[in-house]
Amino acid sequence: MITHISLENWRAYRNLELDVDPGTTFLVAANGVGKSSLLEAVRWALGAGQVEQRPSMVRQGHDRASVSVTLAVPEGELAITRSLKVARSRLTAETTATLDGRAVEPAGAVRLLEGSWSADARFVSRTAFLTEDLRRDGDDPNLRTHLCRAYSLDDLQRAIAEIEPVLSQLSRSLKASRAELSGTHDQLREAAEELAALTAGVAGAREAVESARAAHAQAGAELDVARAAGALRTAAATWRDSRERLVALAVPVVGPVRADGPLADTLVEAETRLAAEVDAIRSQQAALRSRLEAAETSLATLHVAGASCPVCLRELDDDSRGRAEHLHTATLESVRADLAALDDASAAVSLDTVRQLAREAASLGPAPAVPGNDDLDARIEAEAAALAVLEAAVAGQREAELKAQAMLTKVESIRTDIAAADALTEQYRAEALLEAGKAALHQTVTAVLGRQLEPLAAEVNRRWEAVFPDRPNLHLTPDGELSRVIDGAPLEFGAFSAGEQTVAKLMMRLTTLLATTTVPFCWIDEPLEHLDPVSRQLVGSTLAHLSAAGGLEQIFVTTYEEPLARRLAELQPGRVRVQYLRTEPAR
Repeated sequence: MITHISLENWRAYRNLELDVDPGTTFLVAANGVGKSSLLEAVRWALGAGQVEQRPSMVRQGHDRASVSVTLAVPEGELAITRSLKVARSRLTAETTATLDGRAVEPAGAVRLLEGSWSADARFVSRTAFLTEDLRRDGDDPNLRTHLCRAYSLDDLQRAIAEIEPVLSQLSRSLKASRAELSGTHDQLREAAEELAALTAGVAGAREAVESARAAHAQAGAELDVARAAGALRTAAATWRDSRERLVALAVPVVGPVRADGPLADTLVEAETRLAAEVDAIRSQQAALRSRLEAAETSLATLHVAGASCPVCLRELDDDSRGRAEHLHTATLESVRADLAALDDASAAVSLDTVRQLAREAASLGPAPAVPGNDDLDARIEAEAAALAVLEAAVAGQREAELKAQAMLTKVESIRTDIAAADALTEQYRAEALLEAGKAALHQTVTAVLGRQLEPLAAEVNRRWEAVFPDRPNLHLTPDGELSRVIDGAPLEFGAFSAGEQTVAKLMMRLTTLLATTTVPFCWIDEPLEHLDPVSRQLVGSTLAHLSAAGGLEQIFVTTYEEPLARRLAELQPGRVRVQYLRTEPAR
């Protein structure tokens, strides 16, 4: 029995901790709150691989959800936890399990459950849960397989399963052999001769392909040479343009440049000459500045009181001081005029320009060789023509190979026909024996299941008629198919109304669980919503009473029919309860 459910970030649930009691529980909530999501979570956790995983199972704004279901089994308390992670729309599920707090392998947990339930997990997932997708899905629980297991008919079913692929293969072989076997030895000889001729044609076609491939390779190599020559000519033209640009920039600075001379050497020589000129100017400027400084110093000395002659050291009179001042002033003017006449700026600019041009000329390097002219367009046309010849040769080879392969297939077919003619009689005998064996086994299984199913089918019909007394004769086959007989004619399940389909599937599941398994619970999603008021009351009462002694230990029903659920709980306090559900909206 399920005792506890824990959800985290599952659909609308941020966190949910829910204890589940024995008896019948009506989980009441408005539409859209998350009733169906709760059942889906439990079924997903217990039936790994039985419920399709979708990104919408994870609460909006989160990348991981987890569901933990705790069950009471004969071995102790079994807790199964499954988590679902979303990363770039990729879903990853992981399962862990504990038994009385000790970790167990997920596969071991499934074996514990199947042993406790006396049924395999897939059957329980589709029988002990009735959700909206199972209500719509035509793939109902495989009742025949389950009953064969329950009544120890597995060996017969395995024998049928082993016969079927062998019989299917044999039937396909016979179907092919039933066609007219027209192959003869004369036809085989003629086909073999034609095959030999076609094979020789294939060899010739392959030689033609190799020849065309060599011609295409040669044309491609010549085209590559022509393209390389074109690239060299382009490089030479670029070099000439660059040299002409440098010459045009150099002429205003260094004068005429030889058209075919070494431009870099000419510019280096000019750079050396200009550097010497700049150095000479700057040396003259330094000498003049020294003279200027000396004259200024001497003139300043004359203005000092008691100035004396620097040679005889006698004190200068006014006339001597005046003549000295005149001489120093004249010297200053002369030196300043000479210093102003010496301008190194233009020479320095010319030097920088020539130095930059010399570096560019050096990086330009020698003139590239200019190859002879080659007709590139003609080489392109020649390569394209060679490629067309090669493609035609390959197509011819392929056509020759296909014809040869078709003829080889024809030869093999004729040989097969000749061999099949001898084996056909024996194949028919083997098919007949297999068909008879399969039919006998199937009839045996059907007969045994029919006898065993009679009380189960009768109980399903009894529960059905308790809800729909005016619509009797619900029929259940060993394959799990449901129908009704009306005036001697069968009414297929697909023609049932939505409410009838829900009740029929519900009664079949409840009865099957009680009669053929030891599964203690059944979880049902909104079984009352598609029914008229009377049928709703009858189905609700049935679910309430089925959790009594001799019935299922636990029935869990989701509904928004609160008044009906409360009335049933009031009639059977302690065994029937109403539980309310609320979820926190996603932010």
